[in-house]
Amino acid sequence: MSKIKFDFIGKRYIAYLVSLTIIISSWIVGLKIGPRFGVDFTGGITIQVKFKEDINSNIIREKLKNYPSLIVQNFGEKGEYLIRVGILKNEDLEKLSNKLKQDIQKNFKDPIIESVNVIGPSISEELKKKGIFAVLYSVLAMGIYIAFRFEPVFALGAVVALIHDVLVTIGLLMVLKQAFDLEIIAALLTLIGYSINDTIVVFDRIREKMKKELGKKPFDILVNEAINETLPRTIITSLTTLLVVLTLYLFGSPNIKPFALTLLIGIIAGTYSSIFIASAIVVDYYKFKNKNFFILKKAETEKDSIL
Repeated sequence: MSKIKFDFIGKRYIAYLVSLTIIISSWIVGLKIGPRFGVDFTGGITIQVKFKEDINSNIIREKLKNYPSLIVQNFGEKGEYLIRVGILKNEDLEKLSNKLKQDIQKNFKDPIIESVNVIGPSISEELKKKGIFAVLYSVLAMGIYIAFRFEPVFALGAVVALIHDVLVTIGLLMVLKQAFDLEIIAALLTLIGYSINDTIVVFDRIREKMKKELGKKPFDILVNEAINETLPRTIITSLTTLLVVLTLYLFGSPNIKPFALTLLIGIIAGTYSSIFIASAIVVDYYKFKNKNFFILKKAETEKDSIL
């Protein structure tokens, strides 16, 4: 009696279509809106300020709302904040720094400016490149790890699933007009680790069933059973993680919201890809491989009969 409760593999082509639709549409809309970048990737000013008066980050944001890419973070002791401001194209960093210091002095009572750091365009461009390469290298490293632990075809499925998760997450972040900075890169790297963990659980079960049942039943049925057997663990893990991340997003400080939003989108995409994409790629590979094998055998048989 089959243990299949839902035919995930049978619905894989619908899943492929859904994923392509989300990725293509989100990237088209996102690129039309235009991706936004934070201070880390555009350059700007970071000022550490200590306020004597009782103040919070929302008041600081309101009084300095005319500055682009404004980020206010609580730092160190009570009343101590980091204020980060992006630069506009061809804007003079020294003038911007002086103007920001003057506005802080003007809008607040006796603030103490403890330090001023300037991030130039060349440094921000380097940070952007390193952030992109960090994501690419992590996906590649995960693929190599899977290839050694399982088989190369499993690595292909895992890498496709990870690329899927990253593209979906970035596309939806662009649509939501979320600014990209090092915090988002950190969230994407966290997401890659989380997603590959889910995929490995499914792959482990597939490998176990291949050792015991391969040849006794069709490979797609075997994989489908493996996904269904790991489904309760996948759902419970994803839901508990989502609850924590959702709590951070709804009730956390504004500084943590971009990180939480990235994980919120990424965990949903990662859970979906672990179930519908990674294993489905493996099944399609084996079907293609066997199809070519049988075509080759048929050609050899026909050739022998002619001779």
